Amino acid sequence: TLVGFFISFVFLFTKLSIEGLYSRRKIFFGSLIGAGLIAMTIILTLISVVGLSVLAGVSLTGFSNMSFVLSVGFAVEYSVHIIARWLRANSSYSTSLSRVQFTMSFLMLPTFMSFVSSTIGVVCLAFTEFNFNQTFFFKPLIIVMFTSYFFGCWWLPAFLTYLDFDIVKLGKSAGIESEYLSTSTSPALRAAGKELDDDDEGESTPVDEEPRKEHEASSEEDP
Repeated sequence: TLVGFFISFVFLFTKLSIEGLYSRRKIFFGSLIGAGLIAMTIILTLISVVGLSVLAGVSLTGFSNMSFVLSVGFAVEYSVHIIARWLRANSSYSTSLSRVQFTMSFLMLPTFMSFVSSTIGVVCLAFTEFNFNQTFFFKPLIIVMFTSYFFGCWWLPAFLTYLDFDIVKLGKSAGIESEYLSTSTSPALRAAGKELDDDDEGESTPVDEEPRKEHEASSEEDP
C-alpha cells in the first residue's frame, strides 16, 4: 500500500508539474490527496478480497496470497486513471458532480472492457479438473476481479462527488483548453477545439434580424 501511495504520488505530481498550470504547492497537496485516495481504495479492496476469500473457503497460503497481491494492481489500475482525470478536469466543470461525470464519461467504457476481458480469462480457470486451481486461483481471482472493479469504478467516483475543494481542482481553464486543442497537431484534437469555439459562438447574443429585414425592404421600395 505504501509503495502504491508513493508511486501514485510521483506519477500525479510529475504529470501536473509538466503541465505547469498551478503553483508547486497546490500541485503537491493535490497530488498528495489524489495518492491518498488511491491508497484508500487499495486498502478497502485488499481487506474485502481477503475477507471474502476466507468466507469462500480459501485458506491463506502462498498461492492465495499471490492472488491477493494482484488485487492491489487492479485497484491501482482503475483508481489512478480516474483520479488523474478528475484532478485535471477543466474549470468549466465547477461542481464535484460535474467533474465526476466528465471523468467517467470518458473512462467508464475502457475500465469496463478491461474488467470484462480480465474476468473472461479468470473464468477459464473454473473449467479445470484440478481442485487446487479452483480453490487457490479461480476463487480468489474472481473475487479480486469484482471487488477491485467495484471499489475502483463505482465506490471511488461516488466518493469523489463529496470532495469539492479548490485544492483538488488542477485542470486547465476553458480558454486554455480551447486554445490547446485548436493549435494541436492532431486532427482529432483540432476538431474538438473547433467544436468548443463553435459552441462559444453559438452561446453569444443572436443578432436581431427583423429590424434589418424591414430596413432593407423599405430601401427597395424607395424610388
